[in-house]
Amino acid sequence: MRYIPNILSLSRIPLSIAMIFLAKHPNVFIGFYAAGIADVLDGILARRFHWESKLGAKLDSIGDVKFLVCAVLSAFIALRGHLKFEPYIYAAVGVIASVRTANLIITKVKFKQWGIIHNCFAKYAAVPLFFVVPVGVKPGKVPNPLLLSMLCVIVLASLEETWMLKLMKEYDMNMKSIWHLKKRIYA
Repeated sequence: MRYIPNILSLSRIPLSIAMIFLAKHPNVFIGFYAAGIADVLDGILARRFHWESKLGAKLDSIGDVKFLVCAVLSAFIALRGHLKFEPYIYAAVGVIASVRTANLIITKVKFKQWGIIHNCFAKYAAVPLFFVVPVGVKPGKVPNPLLLSMLCVIVLASLEETWMLKLMKEYDMNMKSIWHLKKRIYA
């Protein structure tokens, strides 16, 4: 039973990759996209039943990256020709990808491991985007200003992670926010 969160995290990797190949089939795509709910469920189960593990945390981070990359790629494939993104949308996605990549590199260089901090801001910022993709895939409509506002919040969440990485002495992928980190530093 204690391996259920790890299995859920691991299952997101092939399901995420499958989304890319199913992007042209909206009904099937949305079913696979819904597998992203496993991201929430694995953490809830791990914390609730004290099934946390280092392996589970790493699998969760890998699943997060794979799901995000595959979901964005799938959305662009599915909506190509149906929805015109303004150049600022591509720029915002590029900034997010750059900051997230920089954060991964900083983590590897500074702490000698790969990982993503599971800060609350990043989790809550991604929730609206999680629902916008399937809503936009079926009819091919996502208002660019709405999408940009969500992407800007994700940029801020990514920059918070950068700030946290700069301040951390020891890596803690479960640090909730910069405020929690500062309390720990100055306590």
